[in-house]
Amino acid sequence: MACIKSAQRAALTALAPDAPYLAAGTMSGAVDMSFSASANIEIFRLDFQSDSPDLPLLASAPSPDRFNRLSWSRPSAVEGDSYELGLLAGGLSDGSVAVWNPLIMISSEGKAEDAMVARLEKHTGPVCGLEFSELTPNRLASGAEQGELCIWDLKNPVEPTVYPPLKQSVGSSAQAEISCLSWNPKFQHIVATTSSNGMTVVWDLRNQKPLTSFSDSVRRKSSVLQWNPDMSTQLIVASDDDSSPSLRVWDVRKTISPVREFVGHSKGVIAMSWCPYDSSFLLTCSKDNRTICWDTVSGEIISELPTSDNWNFDLHWYRKIPGVIAASSFDGKIGIYNLEFSGLYAAGDAGAPARPRAPAPKWLKCPTGASFGFGGKLVAFHPAAPTQGAQVSSSEVHVHNLVIEQSLVSRSTEFEAAIQNGDKSSLRALCEKKSQESLSDEERETWGFLRVMFEDGDVARTKLLAHLGFEPPQAPTVDATDELSQTLADTLNLDHGTTTDNADAQFLVDNGDDFFNNPQPSEASLAEESISTNGEQIEQEMPGDVVPSDPSIDKSIQHALVVGDYKGAVNQCLAANRMADALVIAHAGGSALWESTRNQYLRKSISPYLKVVSAMVGNDLMSFVSTWPLSSWKETLALLCTFARKEEWNVLCDTLASRLLSVGDTLAATLCYICAGNIDKAVEIWSRNLKSEDGGKAYVDLLQDLMEKTITLALATGHKRFSASLSKLVENYAELLANQGLLKTAMEYLKLLGSDEHSHELAILRDRIAFSTEENDAARSSVSDSTGAGTPYFANQNYITPDHSQNLYQQVQSYNVPSNTYSDGYQQQPNATFAYSDAYQPTQPAQMFMPSNNQGFVQRPGLSSAQPSSPTQSPAQAPAQPAPPAPPPTVQTADTSKVSAELRPVIATLTRLFDETSKAPGGSQATQAKKREIEDNSRKIGALFAKLNSGDISPNVSSKLIQLCSALDSSDFATAMHLQVILTTSDWDECNFWLAALKRMIKTRQNFRM
Repeated sequence: MACIKSAQRAALTALAPDAPYLAAGTMSGAVDMSFSASANIEIFRLDFQSDSPDLPLLASAPSPDRFNRLSWSRPSAVEGDSYELGLLAGGLSDGSVAVWNPLIMISSEGKAEDAMVARLEKHTGPVCGLEFSELTPNRLASGAEQGELCIWDLKNPVEPTVYPPLKQSVGSSAQAEISCLSWNPKFQHIVATTSSNGMTVVWDLRNQKPLTSFSDSVRRKSSVLQWNPDMSTQLIVASDDDSSPSLRVWDVRKTISPVREFVGHSKGVIAMSWCPYDSSFLLTCSKDNRTICWDTVSGEIISELPTSDNWNFDLHWYRKIPGVIAASSFDGKIGIYNLEFSGLYAAGDAGAPARPRAPAPKWLKCPTGASFGFGGKLVAFHPAAPTQGAQVSSSEVHVHNLVIEQSLVSRSTEFEAAIQNGDKSSLRALCEKKSQESLSDEERETWGFLRVMFEDGDVARTKLLAHLGFEPPQAPTVDATDELSQTLADTLNLDHGTTTDNADAQFLVDNGDDFFNNPQPSEASLAEESISTNGEQIEQEMPGDVVPSDPSIDKSIQHALVVGDYKGAVNQCLAANRMADALVIAHAGGSALWESTRNQYLRKSISPYLKVVSAMVGNDLMSFVSTWPLSSWKETLALLCTFARKEEWNVLCDTLASRLLSVGDTLAATLCYICAGNIDKAVEIWSRNLKSEDGGKAYVDLLQDLMEKTITLALATGHKRFSASLSKLVENYAELLANQGLLKTAMEYLKLLGSDEHSHELAILRDRIAFSTEENDAARSSVSDSTGAGTPYFANQNYITPDHSQNLYQQVQSYNVPSNTYSDGYQQQPNATFAYSDAYQPTQPAQMFMPSNNQGFVQRPGLSSAQPSSPTQSPAQAPAQPAPPAPPPTVQTADTSKVSAELRPVIATLTRLFDETSKAPGGSQATQAKKREIEDNSRKIGALFAKLNSGDISPNVSSKLIQLCSALDSSDFATAMHLQVILTTSDWDECNFWLAALKRMIKTRQNFRM
């Protein structure tokens, strides 16, 4: 507790119930520094806004005598605005009760002596019992000598009314001087009084007689009593007798013995005050200079006021601000204290251990509240229905599933169901459905390309060419050959039947006269005549616009041919631009001369189609891809699909995509990246449209679109892991899924990242998802193994699909988490190959789409040597299997030969700790979950040993580890856990991999007695 305001007065106090004022009346029997015998009533303002430690005095008035008790009523005690601050009554030493109007005192401006409105004279001795009723504020109870109790009605303060005095003076239950009285907080006709002879009486004002009375057989006197604010039948009585300083709780229904007793004071109790807001807090002050705040539920001392030279004699709780109290001491000081509910040291016990942390008081408790939890959970609490006879109220806590993004959950569930079987026909159907549902041409084209990726062999090539707008050539059939022959015959007008008939008819008719009388030249003579006149005939038939060849060139070419100089003849033809002659002569000169001449011809050609021919016959597709106009990118991709070899397919498609992306054609670039199987680049382009409300779609819908395309492309290309560049995207998507309650789906996506070398946030997300499941032990082990073996994209997804017909706010009745939560996904052998579980399983080694030549595609014989080999003709070589990764270090296998001498005790202590905790769960008889936990501990502590061996650990962590192991050696597990917490808060980035395992082992060792 801390003193926040004070005033130098030796006075009794009373706090205004509904206003920031404190009244102080000069204490009877107190002596100030000036030995003054005057008596005053003063009012101070409780100004907590001011930094001044002093209470400002507002008004002061003389009193007829000094005070034994002071009480302030509620404002409703008297009707009218002139009493809006209520009444202030003081029990004086002369047996009277003085009543003031505090409002007049504050506003009197120096005439406070006029504020006394009544002086009640009925008692003959000092009035030590005085209190206004909380339920009927106009009633004032007073008690004095001879056990006389008076009830005053101050509805009209100027003319007060007094009820017949109550007094029990007959028999053993007769009271002596009343030392304290108290109104029952729930029944307005019940008043309790206690007296100096130890007798306590409970009065029934309706019947004007005692309801019950009791006395403590041990005590000879009682000094103070208080009703329990919550239990109307319980009250607490204390004595200022040093021989009996304990506090005793009585139940007026059974007064044979006290219900309980609080022991803490060493001398008599002078005053007490029960907290009106929380009955579990009770203030008491004693002659032992201690002012204690009790926890009445547990009976423990939870806080104390600072000690002074003299004890406190008056205590009150401030109603306007819970936790603030006023205390008066014989030091001549009124102090205002703030009750700090924390473990404090006992007054005067320097270095004593801290007391247990007190429970939160009721005014700090929230009766009803809700909080969002990880995994789509909403936790709400509210007070439980009261049960009969229960003294302590309880709360009910409900956990609800809260699905905010219904579309994300439904689409994610639908997508997983579509790829669950994993066969290519289902995936093609998925792509076809997505293509039909797409609203934009870009999306439709993208899903169309993805569909082609799931086709088989030659069908994939045919479909891709058709998708690009090209029809591949078909192999000729028998019917097609017959049709071609008939067409040729019709074109040449060849009618074999007619010819034969005419010939036969000529030989059946005798026309000798005509033959001999008109002789015709024979075919042979015509041929001779033609040869003899060949030069003149050619010259006559040659058109006029044809330029005759240079005889000298012809002669030199002819000369070169005569001597067999084919190369010289070809060079002369090329020099004369006789390309056809050069090609014909080169064909006769061998393959080398033919290829050289052909290449020169293709270089000099200006026809676009010959550029295509040049790329085909020269197998120089890279130059073609790098130079061909981007407006014809579909032709380029079709050419690659037809002629590119498998080993160069990726590079060529990537090159084409890069060119397209550089000019801003993102759609074409994306399609080429899809063909190349470049997921990173494709997702990078898709991510550019990932903007809030882009195209009328929400962010989560755009993200779902992106992830569907990404996973589909990964399935088509056989990718098992995503690169680090996609980690943030996958992390965001997994977090969205987890927030909707799809924890296992989110974990499956995180498994695609695979490596622990990602961001700290990703590691935290993984741990939160794993620890949010029911099988925490299996999940902890699984998270650490996620990098060791391949994991399926979606394995055994058994979460419950939300019913969208219901409200978003659904209460969870029970948690039915499958027993095989993560072990199927994470617990695999280190050398196990990647396999999809209930998802797409390629029957061959996973590879992206590759072109394969169609068997029906007819190639030119002359170009056959330059064509790319068909994948169907040369079997693909199986990719070399990578060497299995080295097993991670464990406690038994980690190399510690280079650990420094300073850190060697750390190795020894942690090894011993691991051995002890491995035996604790049952050793060889341990459950599978415990065995996995032991293996996980061994791997993670082994990783720590490896870091210690390589010196890859900071000095701060090394120092903390040495201290922690020293605490473990001395079995000081509390200190070890404290050092572990310090490492968690200060060096989490460096220690996060092995720190959880260390904490787990310390807790196991602490709970297991060796």
